[in-house]
Amino acid sequence: MQSRIVKRGFTLIELVVVISVLAILSGVLVPRVTNHMKSARDARRLADIKTIRNAVEQYYMDKGEFPAANANALFGGWDVSHDGNFITVLQESGYLEDTPSDPINNATYHYRYHVYEAGTYSCDGTERFFVLGVRNFESADFARKNKGFFRCSGRNWSSEFAYVAGGSGLAAE
Repeated sequence: MQSRIVKRGFTLIELVVVISVLAILSGVLVPRVTNHMKSARDARRLADIKTIRNAVEQYYMDKGEFPAANANALFGGWDVSHDGNFITVLQESGYLEDTPSDPINNATYHYRYHVYEAGTYSCDGTERFFVLGVRNFESADFARKNKGFFRCSGRNWSSEFAYVAGGSGLAAE
């Protein structure tokens, strides 16, 4: 009597069908997950910039001056978050618990800070003022919904940043 050996397993057609279904699902899901990750990073940027602004204003209230901005020539004289000087001062002085930084924190995605002398760009007031901004958001939809605003008659920082805030002492302009 001959015994018959039965081989069990998937046929080539079954494997191709399963791989095709997985490829279609990943093609649909990956862009959605990527968009959610971009929006999450943008939300963090917005939360960080508001936290930093509050810390700058508290620092001003306590010390009567803004934290110094370390001018970085590569970025038009702005102090940028990936060299971190102004954020480090705020953290070391106790105005920030953590060190906020852009989730990507490179030459394209970062925070910028600058302190201007009174009257610069025809800004009203007799005090120095600061400008703080998120350079870029990743999601165009998020950027459209979350636009900060800061301008003087001689310069509109709102057109230069994805999100911008600023102020003179406690009186935001």
